[in-house]
Amino acid sequence: MYRVLLPVDESESRARAQATAVRDLPGAATDVSVDVLHVREETGGTDAEWAAGGFAEEYADEMARVADDESLPASVEAAVDTLEAEDLEWTVRTAMGDPADAILEAAAEYDSDAIVVGVQGRSPVGKALFGSVTQSVILEGNRPVMVVSTDEDE
Repeated sequence: MYRVLLPVDESESRARAQATAVRDLPGAATDVSVDVLHVREETGGTDAEWAAGGFAEEYADEMARVADDESLPASVEAAVDTLEAEDLEWTVRTAMGDPADAILEAAAEYDSDAIVVGVQGRSPVGKALFGSVTQSVILEGNRPVMVVSTDEDE
């Protein structure tokens, strides 16, 4: 079984494009398992405390609510719907922290064979550069990375 990590952000169009790329892999219908990953960035810390004028009780309550929020963005559902349409095996996973670090840690934890990341379509000059998360995953990872582009803006 070929295991693919599909980290999705908030963009539904990118998530669909990523899932479509996985769906189009040779043998995907029978030999591919997909881990759909959404990473929430950690909030808080001394900068956030300072911005809030000190560590107010209301601020602490709000940060706890955000951290406990189990809802997933619509992009996760968009990816899953695309995978389900072709009867691919999938699992939804979540992580918290720096997105690039969390993606690389998840790839190691789930023993992923490849990572499929999405990028927004860019100008000819901009195509030479990736976003910081994608660039970090490519440069710091030890697995193949497929980069999928979409021209749609959300």
